[in-house]
This record gives sequence, structure tokens and C-alpha cells, in this order.
Amino acid sequence: MHSSNANNSHYIHSLTPLRAIAALWVVFFHIDVSLYYRDLGALVPRTASGIFSQGYLWVDFFFLLSGFIIAHVYGARLSSGNKPGAIKEYLWARFARVYPLHLFTLAALMLATPLVAHYFPSVVDDSWRTYFAWSALPANLLFTNAMNQHVYLSWNMVSWSIGAEWWTYVAALVLVIGLWQKKLRWVIPAMLLAFAALAALVYALPGDTLDITFDYGFFRCLCEFVLGLGVYQWYLRHWAQPWLRYDLSFLFLLAVVVCIFHYRLPDLLIIPVFILLLLAAAYNRTRVCAGLNLPALQYLGTISYSIYLMHGIWFLVFWFALPGLKFYWVSTEHSSGISSEFPLALKLSYIVIFLMLTLISAHFSYRYIEVPGRRWFNPGAKSNALCAPASPNA
Repeated sequence: MHSSNANNSHYIHSLTPLRAIAALWVVFFHIDVSLYYRDLGALVPRTASGIFSQGYLWVDFFFLLSGFIIAHVYGARLSSGNKPGAIKEYLWARFARVYPLHLFTLAALMLATPLVAHYFPSVVDDSWRTYFAWSALPANLLFTNAMNQHVYLSWNMVSWSIGAEWWTYVAALVLVIGLWQKKLRWVIPAMLLAFAALAALVYALPGDTLDITFDYGFFRCLCEFVLGLGVYQWYLRHWAQPWLRYDLSFLFLLAVVVCIFHYRLPDLLIIPVFILLLLAAAYNRTRVCAGLNLPALQYLGTISYSIYLMHGIWFLVFWFALPGLKFYWVSTEHSSGISSEFPLALKLSYIVIFLMLTLISAHFSYRYIEVPGRRWFNPGAKSNALCAPASPNA
């Protein structure tokens, strides 16, 4: 077994801001989705660039990061002699971390939708009946909303990835122990098998993309979680640290991510790039690390779970409000020969409003729902931003 001087309790500060970058990029993805599929024009023409339309791929970064962090925080404890106690502590801490805010957003939608439907019946269309199908509530409550129980996203749509993560956390009880500080001759085949399974999933489904959510999202998460566990074993061995620790390495990899998005290259290419980006951030101790440790980025990373779930609420608000805004825009401007697509100034205003509402609500939900809920469920736990669930999505 490989021995390492790595301290598993060491907080890797540079990874927290990456959660902020990933979460905010997913927010932009959904802003783009809400405009494009309401026929108001994409943020950037999709024939010109996939910089926003490929934003769902940052969910895959979160899943990789989740495996890495779970190994970092819980690997030694779950592999110790006191497995029953460690397992109980681990599962309860995970549940306390993910469920209170998820339940809050779900309850808010359950209370709001009948009132909105009563007072604003014009918003009730086919998508309303799909998103807020009461038959999908059990799956959302039980976190099975990424296991192909329903052929649609429902309620707080982005929570499919939280459900996928929860059951991956359960599976991790075997996975973490199985890969913890094993020799690379075990780790590398496990990672190759996980990547092969992920590729098979991508090419077995229509679209050949990683945008796999309500149907087989759990398996997408599970495969990438295993990859993250394996990457942590590389981290313990300082694999490629002499090359990846430089600022230029991190910036180059970030540029590669942008290129994959922009040119809409095959989705699976992003996985090895995200792995290297994760390691580059973890290894860096110079200017990139200093930039990532700016208080604003650290705070946004700390509240990234709230950003993720709260932006799902605002997506639904605007999804059903945009047709009315579109009708107003067309009725006042279209007669003059202007198309129904929002002009740039209106799109920029929409971005600012969406972002501000998301960040303000995330600030308060983190402070008054997420943290108190975690303390209420798990009063003995220490607050640690890197113990947060990794998700966003699509």
C-alpha cells in the first residue's frame, strides 16, 4: 500500500472557487436555455459558439470534484477500523448537507404553484404540467429523480443531480474503501472501466452527449465519482505535479475547456481536461492560487450549493414569465419590423436581473436554510465548504 505524507484534513482552498466558477457557468447555461427555447434568441448564436450551450458539462466537473473531495475528507475514516461509526457519521453528514435546502426549494414550489396557477392561469401550459407533475413528487422526495422513473425533469429541475449524488454517496461506501490508497495497478483499471462505462452510456443514448439527467443521470454521476476517487490517489502521489503546479498550466487547461465548449467538440473530451484542471488547481501555490483565494470567489464557492438550487427556482420563474414579456415585446415592436428575438440590451438586462436574484437569494438561503439545517440535522459536525455536494446541472 502506498504511504503518503498528505494530510487528509488539509483544506484545499483553491478548489472552493472552482465550484463558484462551475456553478455560475451553469447559471449562464440556463439563462441561455430559457431564452433560446422561448424563441427569444440565444445569448450567443449556437451556430457560432457553444460557450454557453455546452455549459451543462460543468456538472461533470462537479461530479469529478465530488469523488475527489469525498476521498480527501472521508477516505481515511471510512477505511479505518471503526467502520460502523465512520459510516454512520459519513451518511448522516451527507444527508444533513444536501437535504434541508433541497426540501426547502421543493416545499416552496409546492406552495407556490397552486397559487400561481389560480391567479395567473395563462401561465399553465404543457411545460407547467410536466415540470410540476404531482406524480413526480415521490421521486424528488426520495432522491430517485435521476433514475429514469419519469421521462422529464420535474419540480426544481436542477435537483436531479443532487439525487444522483446522494445515491452515489451511498455507493461510495464500497467505492471509497475499495480504492483508498490502493496501488495504481488497481486504481488505473478502475478508472478506465469507469470511463468506458461513461462512454458506453453516452453513445447508447440519443444525442451522443453527456447531457444525461432524469433518465440515467445517476450512472453519469457514479462513473465520474469513481474517476474523482482515482484522481485523488494520483494527488496523494503528486502525479504530474512538476508540470501542473504552474500558473501557465492552469490557465492553459482553462483555455482548453473554453475551446471545447466554443467548438462544441465531443463531450467526453472534457473529462480528462477537467481532471487535469482539478489537479492543477490543487497543486498550485502561486498567482493562480492567490487569485482563487480572493474572498469574493471563496464566498461564492462556499454558497455554490445554494446558488445551484436557488437558480433552479429563478429559472422556472422566468421560464413562465418570458412568454408574457415576449408578447409585450412583439406587440410593441414587431409591427415596426423588429423580430421577436430580444435585443442585446434586453438580454444583458435579463442576465443581470437573473444573476442578482440568484445571488441574493443564495446568500439568504445559505445563511438561514442551508447552514441552520445542517446544524440541526448534524449538530456535532464542523462546517467545511469542501464537504459540500458538488452539483449543479441542467
